[in-house]
Amino acid sequence: MIHIVNGDVVGDKLINLEKVIVWREMYDVGPFNLMWSNEELYQNRASFFEQKCKIPSSFFVKNCMDQYNLLKELSNKEEVVLWFEHDRYDQIMMIYLLTELSSLGFQDISLVSIDRYPGIEPFHGLGQLTTNQLIDLLPQKKTVTTKQIEEAKSVWKAYQSNDPKDLKKWIQNQKHELPFLKQAMISHVSYFPSTETGLNEVEHLALSLISDGKLQFNQLFNKVSSARLNDGLSDFYFASLLNELMLGKYPLITSDSNLPNFEHPVSTATLEITQNGLDVLKGKSSRFDLIGMDWWIGGVHIHR
Repeated sequence: MIHIVNGDVVGDKLINLEKVIVWREMYDVGPFNLMWSNEELYQNRASFFEQKCKIPSSFFVKNCMDQYNLLKELSNKEEVVLWFEHDRYDQIMMIYLLTELSSLGFQDISLVSIDRYPGIEPFHGLGQLTTNQLIDLLPQKKTVTTKQIEEAKSVWKAYQSNDPKDLKKWIQNQKHELPFLKQAMISHVSYFPSTETGLNEVEHLALSLISDGKLQFNQLFNKVSSARLNDGLSDFYFASLLNELMLGKYPLITSDSNLPNFEHPVSTATLEITQNGLDVLKGKSSRFDLIGMDWWIGGVHIHR
């Protein structure tokens, strides 16, 4: 039995199981394209993450290649158990893995996936559970059906499409078999910018919170994360969104020091909104006019 988990916290707690693979990638952000080969995908994503999060390109590419080769080396006769919670971050990683495992001929795939646990409020994810609590979930694993595999493959294709309408059509028209996937994709769609302000829902919330007064990055991240429990938003992703709002001659926010990134994961930065940011919040100006946008949301490249 092969166990694939997201994150070292869960991986370390399950270390005594037969074979545990910790999957490391941020599929919820960065470029995708249905026409790219794996090599092109790795290189283009590596360039994005080096620019936005200071993750060395060579490190990123090596990690992607090593993980994919590891999957190919596994025997497709073995059972694979995927441990993924309900949030957007985990669900996007899950549909990638279901698609890849299916293409490699794996047929015995199970899923441990929950959105709550008795006595833990609020429930953020599997990392909150003890080793014993996690092990107790194993008998509750559910076999992934053919219909669920097909659903994962269809949404992975829509997610990588360069037309945002494809994902919205999937949400509206697909018969949903995987329990948390539709809500995760609805959450993902909220990361597309408003045509009026140029802000997505997370950016709008962040600016609204900063408009009440200066906030340290960690304070702001905790407030946003608490308000958006279904996102699984990482601090690196959030920091990269905020960094985009500080670009150019007319930034929407300012910071007194660097926000967290791969090179410097800890930050004590304090953020403050500018008049431009207030004007965008009030609908008097657009982010597109003030600072532009060069960002990827799944397969959609927004460059204005």
